[in-house]
Amino acid sequence: MSVLLYSAPKEKYIDHIDKCIEKFRVIYPVFSETILRVFDLKNQISPEELREYFLKMIWFHDLGKLSKKWQLNIGTGSKLPSHSTIGAAYLWNILPNGIKEPVGFAVAIHHTDRGLLGDNIERPDIQAILDNIVYPNGNIEWHNEAENLIDYFPDDASKINVNLLKEMARGLRFWAKGCKLLEQHKRRIQTSLAHHILKLCDISAATERSEYKKQDEQDYYGGWLMVSKIENYVKAIIERTRE
Repeated sequence: MSVLLYSAPKEKYIDHIDKCIEKFRVIYPVFSETILRVFDLKNQISPEELREYFLKMIWFHDLGKLSKKWQLNIGTGSKLPSHSTIGAAYLWNILPNGIKEPVGFAVAIHHTDRGLLGDNIERPDIQAILDNIVYPNGNIEWHNEAENLIDYFPDDASKINVNLLKEMARGLRFWAKGCKLLEQHKRRIQTSLAHHILKLCDISAATERSEYKKQDEQDYYGGWLMVSKIENYVKAIIERTRE
């Protein structure tokens, strides 16, 4: 009997990813012209290819949740290991130059609102070791049911290890700072745009999670407020596309 894998308590992993992809198909066209202009890769890749790369960002941003420890800890109250850098490393490994950097950065920091930016960029390899999600040889220890998630768990996920995490972190730091000031600003805009789209898809697909619900009338600053605004924003986009 197969074991269900989860993205959050009471939320199946594949259900969350499917919802994210559904949101992406609505959201991406709204930003497509801006993305083409900001990334300015028309002489290197086609608009269709660029869309596919952003789709992969959505498809695999939560890949790290399929680690054995993450699945064993979800819903138990135990500390969850970091997962965002695993998806970022996978995308870093498969996407072309000029795309893998902003997309990888966006995925690596897509939980910065939870204070995970530092280690995610500075030392994700050490973070993975301390979180106990790797085998002694440095490879990610996946849940044994992950490979049964056809289309959601890529065949080459086995290539993700601490060396790749370290390579990605070093590459992202150099990419973000190892250029002239104007180019730095351009790259930050690229990352912000990718991050914005990812957050719109991710949050609007997860509005039923308990942590995104308003707790009481005095809860002025909880995550529910951000979620509520994103949910309304995405609903407005959907309504506009139906007109």
